[in-house]
Amino acid sequence: MNILKSSSPIRLIAFFLVAVMLICSFGFSVDGWSFKDTENKTAGAGNIDTNIPSNSPGKDSEEDLPVDKEPEIYIPKYTNYITGLETSEALSETKPVAIVMNTKDAGYSLSCADLLAEFPVEDGSTRCMALITDFSSAGKIGAIAQTRGYISNLASYFGANTVSYGNDDSVYYDSCNVSDSHFDLSEHSGYHYSEFTHYQYTNSDLLLAGLKNSNITTKRSEKELPYVFNEFGKSPLSTDTKVQNISIAFSDSSSTELIYTEKDSKYLLYKNGETKKDLLNDESLAFTNCLVLFADSVTYENPDGEQMVMNTVSGGTGYYMTHGTISDFTWSADIDGNMTFLDNAGAKLTVNRGNTYIAFVKSSKMQSVTFK
Repeated sequence: MNILKSSSPIRLIAFFLVAVMLICSFGFSVDGWSFKDTENKTAGAGNIDTNIPSNSPGKDSEEDLPVDKEPEIYIPKYTNYITGLETSEALSETKPVAIVMNTKDAGYSLSCADLLAEFPVEDGSTRCMALITDFSSAGKIGAIAQTRGYISNLASYFGANTVSYGNDDSVYYDSCNVSDSHFDLSEHSGYHYSEFTHYQYTNSDLLLAGLKNSNITTKRSEKELPYVFNEFGKSPLSTDTKVQNISIAFSDSSSTELIYTEKDSKYLLYKNGETKKDLLNDESLAFTNCLVLFADSVTYENPDGEQMVMNTVSGGTGYYMTHGTISDFTWSADIDGNMTFLDNAGAKLTVNRGNTYIAFVKSSKMQSVTFK
């Protein structure tokens, strides 16, 4: 009994020590498990994706990666018949007018032209024909000149209405029939006006009224062009033969030069050394495409002197300039009003979309066309 009493404090101390040891052992074990688990997590953190199956929701598969798409090409619903550029529905159905002018006279509304063609005459000067689809803003058009069969042929090839002030043909030759689409202002008073006696002008309102009252249709018919257009979205056409400038000496008194500008990818038109401008808006004339067509010609003697006739209903060779480059082509036409340009592969010539300048040059004066 005395022994039990005396040993009781010792037993309590021993029990307490045992309890402390058990608690510490359990704590170390738990801490060890936690440390081991943290170590495993830390070790796997650098390559966590490699432990996820390739088809698991958390990993992008090759099928889910973004794919580079081709840029969407904008193709307009309506295009200009001659330039191939976007236009309105109404203008896409409008027949162009082909206005004959003297290049040496003051020129108004030339910048409206979708196509401008230049022709030589026997006195060494030239006349031009401006094919215009939208002349609604043309407050003044001219000076309007006399036409000839070989000039009016071009209007027929492009399905346009010829507008002139008379016709000074004195020699008969095969030509396209333009009688039903020729509006001769000299035969219709009230649709033009004179300045300084012999300069003839008109404007959009007078011209539309004159065409309507003469029963000449302004609705475009389906006419196949001599060329086809480069497809939308494709790079501009060019060749390996670089040409920046082209000079055409029609005669000693009449020359035309076209100078390429890299900034606008256009050819600026110079006439007898001076920039050719539209006096309506002071805009310099510039073109995306330039073509030179060589054609045979004959000069006839008649009671009134001489008259040159150019054969624009046959064919020949030519040059096509665009985007600072040049290529050869051949052209052909017929008296039914069809014209075709063919490239060296025998396919219809493809041209860049935009306005065009065409020069008809005598075959005998090929050497008068130079490049640099």
